[in-house]
Amino acid sequence: MAVRISHLFRNRFKQFFKTYSTNSAEISKAKDPEVTEQVKERLLDRWAKYWKNLFIDYRDVAKDVAQGCKDRPIRASIYFSLLGSVYYFSRHNPSPDSYRNMLIEESNKMMMVGEPIRNRQSVRHLKSIEQCFNEGIIRRLSLGIVSFIWLDNYDKECAHYKATCSYLKPQYLGFHHRIVDIGFMDKWWLLEDKMTDFDINEEEFKNFSTSPDKIGS
Repeated sequence: MAVRISHLFRNRFKQFFKTYSTNSAEISKAKDPEVTEQVKERLLDRWAKYWKNLFIDYRDVAKDVAQGCKDRPIRASIYFSLLGSVYYFSRHNPSPDSYRNMLIEESNKMMMVGEPIRNRQSVRHLKSIEQCFNEGIIRRLSLGIVSFIWLDNYDKECAHYKATCSYLKPQYLGFHHRIVDIGFMDKWWLLEDKMTDFDINEEEFKNFSTSPDKIGS
């Protein structure tokens, strides 16, 4: 179905381009005003015929699609569900600005917590990402329905040889090691996971013993 629509559109575009080129050549060659008017009339007729045929073709395709949905309702429901899901996910694919805003919000939350009870892992993660922003190496890769925040080697403004040489740029095989966050459904999941217990310092409980003797004393 999709292949047929694509093939139809491609053929109609070729026909339109060929018709437009032919008519333009005819008008440019015509010098007599009467001949020019005749050429223009033919041009309008061809345009009307072109759009009429295009309408008929797409109407037939729409009928075939409707008939296919009636004949195979389960398959049609699956197709429409997939298309609707892709559209919904693409609309809720988070932007790079949302990642920056979320990082600022989480940093503000951390500042409201006393330093002795801050989660050391959360603190290190926030400082690391903030340092990467300062260095200008934060990048975003969008796949339409999901986004990845990854780390480049150099800032975009850097003109050093290592930064511009195509052979020294990040390779696809090791790209997964550079990913620092995954965005999906308006959320950045790794940053949210790192900030789950940001107000709990686990190191405070390392030397804490729950033995009955020490609790009783």
